[in-house]
Amino acid sequence: MSAPAITAATPEAARFLQIFGVEHRTTMNVLQALPADKLDFKPHERHWTAAQLAWHIATSQYVVARIVAAGRFEMEPQTPAPASLQEIVDGAENCYQKACETLGALTAEQLAARIPLPGGRSMSASSLMWSGVLFHQIHHRGQLSIYIRLMGGKVPSIYGPSADENPFA
Repeated sequence: MSAPAITAATPEAARFLQIFGVEHRTTMNVLQALPADKLDFKPHERHWTAAQLAWHIATSQYVVARIVAAGRFEMEPQTPAPASLQEIVDGAENCYQKACETLGALTAEQLAARIPLPGGRSMSASSLMWSGVLFHQIHHRGQLSIYIRLMGGKVPSIYGPSADENPFA
C-alpha cells in the first residue's frame, strides 16, 4: 500500500488526508486479518457477512468522497462483495487512492458548502468528509474486528495492543 501522490487544495484537506492515511494502514491490517476461508460468516441473521462488511469498508470511503465532492447526497446501492479476500483488499486500496485524489482536490468553498441529507437535515461538506469517510470507516472497522475474533482469527493492534498483537512488546 502506498501513500497517494497528491497535493491537497486546502490545509483542512491536507490534515484530513494525513490522518486518513494513518487510519487506512490500520484498516488494511484489519481487512488482511480476516480469515479468507470464512468470508461467509455472519454473527447474526440480521448482520452482513464478513465479506459484505469488509467490502462496505473498502468501497464506502470513495462513495462518500464522491458525495462530498458533488455537494449532494445520492446513495448508491452497495455492489456485491468479491469472492476473495485479496479482491476485497485490492478494492480497498483502490478506493482509498481514489478517495484521496477526490478529497485532496476540494476547495475551501466546496468544504464549506452545506450538503442536504435525507430527512431534511444538512451538513457541511467538511463535516461529512470527517464523519462519512473517516469516522464511518473506523466504526465499521471496529465491527469487523469483532467478526475476526468470532471467526477464530487474530485481531491486529488498532489503537494499542489486542489480545493477539502487542506493538509495544
